[in-house]
Amino acid sequence: MASYQVICITKPDVNSTHEHITEIGYRESALRPKVTISVEEAIKRVDANAFEFYVSTSQGTAYVKVERPSGRRAYIRTEPDETKKDNLLNLPQCK
Repeated sequence: MASYQVICITKPDVNSTHEHITEIGYRESALRPKVTISVEEAIKRVDANAFEFYVSTSQGTAYVKVERPSGRRAYIRTEPDETKKDNLLNLPQCK
């Protein structure tokens, strides 16, 4: 399984704490330092066990997991660590 560091996110409203992330950007290689994909594509790749994504934090590594709340669409977030806030939301906006 390939492992990639998420380096940026895209949300429809940058300042909203309730908007879902729509895209993530990650480092793929030296030739492709930033690749941006939709959250739906990221979920497919995680579900297929083809990729794992993570966020580097000051406490270490926080891995991205898929959440599937009943009656709502699936979304991604990082596994809980020392922070209460999802580590993905601490990342800059993808440009």
